[in-house]
Amino acid sequence: MPNRDLLAEIDALRAELAAQQRTIPALPAEHDGNAITWRPWEQAPVALCRIDNGCHQCDQPGPLMLAFGLTTERGERGPRIRYNAHRCPACQEMRVYRRYPVTEEIAYNPPQTGDSNA
Repeated sequence: MPNRDLLAEIDALRAELAAQQRTIPALPAEHDGNAITWRPWEQAPVALCRIDNGCHQCDQPGPLMLAFGLTTERGERGPRIRYNAHRCPACQEMRVYRRYPVTEEIAYNPPQTGDSNA
């Protein structure tokens, strides 16, 4: 017969794990009428000077996750990296930037709390 205390502890751990799971926010599919194709998320290099190593929202020490977006603008022959996104792997806060002609933030997803997967 299973130990009730052990079963209760397992249930509590499962509930805690479920509360910690968060949904990765969707990256924008287009910007200014140009479709964006995103490369897979990868860990940002620690020495990358333009992206902080850790999360300012949840204090996760990093590294952050990084993705690059490619698009073909009018008059170009092939896709070029024009966008980058970075997100915290813990709270999923995400910022998306257009890199050209000047760097500008085009999307933001706030950090997720442990109470929400939205």
